[in-house]
Amino acid sequence: MKKEQTLNRRNFIKTSSIGIAGLGISGDLNFSSEVTENKNLTQKIRKFNILGRTGFKVSDIGIGTSRIYPVPVITALLDSGVNYIDTAERYGRGASEKSIAKAIKGRDRKSLFITTKLHLTETTSSDEIEKRFNKCLERLETDYIDCLMIHGASSIAVLKNENFHLAVKNLKAGRKLKFTGVSNHGARFGRNKDVMEEVLMGAVDDGRFDVILVVYNFLKKEPGEKILNACKKKNIGVTIMKSNPVSRYYDIKERIEKLKQEGKEIDTRTKNYFERLKETAERSESFIKKYNLQNSDEIRDASLKFVLNNPNVNVLTLAFKNFDDIEKLLKLSGTKFTRSEIQKLNGYAYGSGNLYCRHGCGICESSCPENIPVNTIMRYNHYFETNESEKFAMEKFAGLSGLDQEACLKCSGICEMSCPFDVPVKGLLILAGHRLTLS
Repeated sequence: MKKEQTLNRRNFIKTSSIGIAGLGISGDLNFSSEVTENKNLTQKIRKFNILGRTGFKVSDIGIGTSRIYPVPVITALLDSGVNYIDTAERYGRGASEKSIAKAIKGRDRKSLFITTKLHLTETTSSDEIEKRFNKCLERLETDYIDCLMIHGASSIAVLKNENFHLAVKNLKAGRKLKFTGVSNHGARFGRNKDVMEEVLMGAVDDGRFDVILVVYNFLKKEPGEKILNACKKKNIGVTIMKSNPVSRYYDIKERIEKLKQEGKEIDTRTKNYFERLKETAERSESFIKKYNLQNSDEIRDASLKFVLNNPNVNVLTLAFKNFDDIEKLLKLSGTKFTRSEIQKLNGYAYGSGNLYCRHGCGICESSCPENIPVNTIMRYNHYFETNESEKFAMEKFAGLSGLDQEACLKCSGICEMSCPFDVPVKGLLILAGHRLTLS
């Protein structure tokens, strides 16, 4: 393995000979919107589930994202019946927990289930864990936290860190913590790390974890359902993330055509990969016409209802940027997954399913001679295009370290040969690089 170096993102863009303007992406992105007052919202939570062995009755839709929410939006969600909140110490460097503190002030604390998360290693000490946990308590301005999760556990060895379990014992004795859990959406660098399924099944088998946070959607069903079924048998609470795998496939063809119109030079190998993406986008257009889809919200709603209607799912955590999101997403609470929606998802999977680089997969990473963190880069791209968390995604991408991505441009696409889902990984990585740098 070569010595790791900072990802050369700027050279990655230059070498590909494709300017950001050629991708049709504006540099004037609206990274945040001010929300200053509440609105008269009509949608309410209509279904509650028992969160496994915790016994807590949670709303079927919860708050869960790395974004920092405006306090009025959190307040409106709580007023609408949402009572599950997922956050982490690293979200906004603690700012997320502080905004939640403001929103929950004056409310019945026992009516809410709050989860926060800490990134740990196999050797993190119990003293450090307790110290960081207490900082979370301070930022949340609460006497206790319902669940402490190991954030993105990279291996089974992290789950077995007895320092964590000692810290948990001490925090529970002090009545600062009630339950423990673990999340995983794939290793940051897949090589020499355990995959999502192995880590979360390890947590189930361990027996000391009460709640898990797992990737599950209609295009990534098999590993998720295996984990969900195992949790059901052990009465472990299940919360879901990355439930909408639908990318902005609508604009791929348009961006590629714009490159040609502006006379941008594209090397032959990269052009061939973009042509493959274009063909997939054209299949998507046929799918849109067949089902008379007016906008991507229809597929999004169907994909979320697919998750909500799984009886082994307790909470679907979603991102809410504004009041409109509350109205659009809470309307799905307690609703049924229809035959028409099943057909739409099946059609999408057939026409465009290979545009989704599966979260938590990482199968191709072991074959990459340059150790490119495919799973991580595509996850950040997902934040950018699906969660509309552009600034956050770009900051996370800028913080990556690893091998030079210029290698992707010269590579024959070894990653694609290893992908069992026929994902055009190389082309998607190049587009992701453009999206996440704007340079």
